[in-house]
Amino acid sequence: MATQKHIPRNPLIAALLSLGLFACIGGQVFDGEPHGWWAERGPVVPHETFPASCDLCHAGDDWSTLREDFTFDHFAETGVELEGAHVRAECLRCHNDRGPVADFAARGCAGCHEDVHEGFQGEGCATCHEPTDWRVLGAISDHARTRFPLVGAHAATACRHCHEGIEAGILGPLAVECISCHMQDLVSAVNPNHQSNGWVSRCDRCHIPTAWSGAAFNHGTWPLTGAHITTDCAECHIAGVFAGTPRDCVACHMDDYVATTNPNHIASGFPQDCQSCHNTTSWFGAFFNHTFRINGGPHGSFNCTECHQTPGNYSVISCIHCHEHRESEAASEHSGVNGYTWSSPACVSCHPTGEE
Repeated sequence: MATQKHIPRNPLIAALLSLGLFACIGGQVFDGEPHGWWAERGPVVPHETFPASCDLCHAGDDWSTLREDFTFDHFAETGVELEGAHVRAECLRCHNDRGPVADFAARGCAGCHEDVHEGFQGEGCATCHEPTDWRVLGAISDHARTRFPLVGAHAATACRHCHEGIEAGILGPLAVECISCHMQDLVSAVNPNHQSNGWVSRCDRCHIPTAWSGAAFNHGTWPLTGAHITTDCAECHIAGVFAGTPRDCVACHMDDYVATTNPNHIASGFPQDCQSCHNTTSWFGAFFNHTFRINGGPHGSFNCTECHQTPGNYSVISCIHCHEHRESEAASEHSGVNGYTWSSPACVSCHPTGEE
């Protein structure tokens, strides 16, 4: 009767024996030096059935020293070309005692790479990945065929920021409304206060995907031009009230109207349709479009009231109070002019630009 070997029943002794066995397999007991593969590349993968000569990788009289001049033309020797990151992969990552490499190759990427998507994305890894790098490629162009094309800052946003379960394979449809991701931005937007004004949807009316800040409302019914473009919303929309804001210039510029004394707008009876002389580029440097020659002529230095002496009525021009104070002198100079009369309207009809 054969004598059975005694197997220790003490769990501690069994653990110590297992640890010693692992250390031996791991290459920790080779002449006191770690195995070259363990020291440089990680644990030794069993490869007793590796179908090639040992000196293909090993050098010297021990198993710890690996060849520094190792080369292998994979395509020439096997007919299978290694592409991308596979060129840098260690041989034993594929050729080891797990089984014939052809069996794993037949399974495609899943033969070596764990499917972190757990089958949700199918078996076609090449749809998103390339052998050069495991990172996802073409996500932007793929997104262009969905309900939410990636533009602006969204194109540089990591997938997991929106698809929180993407590492676990969860890549289902998401809500495409801005508020589904930007609720915190809505809550913190207080200048102007978005929530109190009811601006809780359609963020794209003011914001663009390039940046969340610098929003610009489309003033289609009252276009913003000149200095109004850089004017803060609150300067016109007092206390955050936007509906019913007056559109007349004096609603905002009455103080400017009152303070203008050259010419004195109030004393001169200037109308309050400011745009007839002013533009939105600047409140100063107003210029009325005179058909009568003002710029460059002798009248350029005159105050408006020197010619327009009827308060509030700038269609009336007075000429004869300055030119030819004596009617007889004017009549003498115009003796050869048919239909001449000594009156300001007659002057303007013959001298519409102020030229002689």
